[in-house]
Amino acid sequence: MSKKTWLIVGAIVLGLIVVSSLGAMIGLAAGALLSYFGWRQAALSEHVMMKVLWWVILLIGVCLAIGSLPGIIGLGALYLLVKLYERWKENKDYTYDM
Repeated sequence: MSKKTWLIVGAIVLGLIVVSSLGAMIGLAAGALLSYFGWRQAALSEHVMMKVLWWVILLIGVCLAIGSLPGIIGLGALYLLVKLYERWKENKDYTYDM
């Protein structure tokens, strides 16, 4: 099999992995966002009750992110898909047969 065929097969496989783990990647992003805002607001709050509330939100975000750890596989596949696309653009053969 040629190099071009392997690139196409790799793109299809990585694309399927990205699509199948899309929900986990969204959950991972939501958990990271909640954790960030919880941490940031807990550091800025002056009242004890507000600190407790933001720490609870931080813990919810961490639990959501831990539950969505398979999304890391999807992020890795997305990264490899981008690198594969860059390699595809490098391997363009510009031959014109007449």
